[in-house]
Amino acid sequence: LSGTAEMAIGGFLMGKQLTDLPLKICAVSRCYRAEAAQNVQDKGLYRVHQFYKVEMFMVTEGKTEASQEALHEILAIEQQMFDSLGLAYKVLDMSPDELGDPAARKYDVEAWMPGRNFWGEISSCSDCTDFQARRLNITDSNGRFCHTVNGTACAVPRMILALCEQHQTLNGSVAVPAPLRKFLRGNPDVLAGKPKKQRATLMYVNSANYFDNQNVARE
Repeated sequence: LSGTAEMAIGGFLMGKQLTDLPLKICAVSRCYRAEAAQNVQDKGLYRVHQFYKVEMFMVTEGKTEASQEALHEILAIEQQMFDSLGLAYKVLDMSPDELGDPAARKYDVEAWMPGRNFWGEISSCSDCTDFQARRLNITDSNGRFCHTVNGTACAVPRMILALCEQHQTLNGSVAVPAPLRKFLRGNPDVLAGKPKKQRATLMYVNSANYFDNQNVARE
């Protein structure tokens, strides 16, 4: 179970010699994370064990200038997307002590989440230079190790969270950003909740043994 499509893409490129650079790949995958919510701000959709994510991945020639250019290209795509959705966000140029072993430079994108009263990460992008390419033996036509760059286009739960919290109106409905309306039935400008009598009756299942316990109670 992997936490991002970045791993699968890297494995797909392992041992390959690439001639047409930069290589640009985008993948959507189901992602799994072991960490659980540690505080009130992490509860709910913000931190879940399983979710869908769209990942961007670029391979460049083995030069810092090339991978840095790719990093800023991915960051620009993220910013363009969040701007089009009308989200309030900020970009953080992460300090070296915040970077993992693979990344030489990393940007985090945090959106304001008024329901939680804090800035929450919704995206990031990293320049890994040749850290991954050396281990995966990804080379260019001259046999030199390539550079790899990756970034999150959309982590679905956090995107839903940011959209609902930032675009909620006074009566509880949610304004739909223009780029998303065509994907919703009727192209609505606003998503409003149904009256209580029209809402589905849902059963709360609080454990894997819920139905077994119900059968025992009936007997």
